[in-house]
Amino acid sequence: MKNEVLPLKRGAKLYLEGMNPESVAGYGVVVASPEDADFAIIRTDAPFELRGAGFESFFHAGSLDFPADRAEHFNRIANAVPTVFSIYLDRAAILTSVVESMKAIVADYGAADSALLKVLFGDAKPEGKLPFDLPRSMAAVEASREDVPFDTANPLFKFGFGLSL
Repeated sequence: MKNEVLPLKRGAKLYLEGMNPESVAGYGVVVASPEDADFAIIRTDAPFELRGAGFESFFHAGSLDFPADRAEHFNRIANAVPTVFSIYLDRAAILTSVVESMKAIVADYGAADSALLKVLFGDAKPEGKLPFDLPRSMAAVEASREDVPFDTANPLFKFGFGLSL
């Protein structure tokens, strides 16, 4: 969805969050802090709120916006080192709070770390397109009609958007 740094160069020092450090073998060297890295890679889920136990716990629901402390954490990393933000979009997400600070934003739909790394390092081409709009705010979500597709006013990223390398 955004790219100012991809493909990454092999051998880079990488700070990781949400990834298995062993998956990076052959691509780069894992470091313990963003300040020691050439790049950071953050993998995260779309925001959701836990709704209860039982059957309901299997479904993500609630706000599509990152809580302020989580967005601040992501932005702190991105302000320290060029950051690739990979988000698992099992539902729409509001990325407004992080889009400016990230050097690259990649949507994923359940890809393994190894598949993501192939794209980030240029061994495979990203080919996906967004299956839904990504809104700018919860106010825009609340103002849209729930039974009308693509009814979100001025989405941050529109249905069908996608970049290729």
